[in-house]
Amino acid sequence: MTNRIEGDPKLYFTDNGAELRYEGGQPVMEQGLENQALISLFTRQGWCGNAFLPPENRVGSDYEATCAGSITRSKLADIEDAAVRAMQSKAFQQVDATAHNPKADHLRVEITAKGGGVLSLSREGGLWRNQIERGTVNSA
Repeated sequence: MTNRIEGDPKLYFTDNGAELRYEGGQPVMEQGLENQALISLFTRQGWCGNAFLPPENRVGSDYEATCAGSITRSKLADIEDAAVRAMQSKAFQQVDATAHNPKADHLRVEITAKGGGVLSLSREGGLWRNQIERGTVNSA
């Protein structure tokens, strides 16, 4: 009999951060890319939990702070750089990011991790949404 609970519980964006969801009394599990990406991007530098982690496992990025405020062409480049910096780890060897500002208070960021998939993030007003596409990245 296989264990229905393998991996980590999947994080879902909410208006106030993230939450876990349950089906049949068990947490919905994620497949390895999404949680790590969301934690890498949205954990702020100086997170207090880092005190319990060895230096090589500490998390925190300036991604969310970089995304705040007015969007300019140079800011879009800064957002792409912040996303790549946040995602660089042993799990994501090659990361590319593109940022777009389709209209006034909207920001769209697509992050491609070699061998992992594409994580699409959009911020509409102050709220973040995400979507992950698996199997869209060539492993070559």
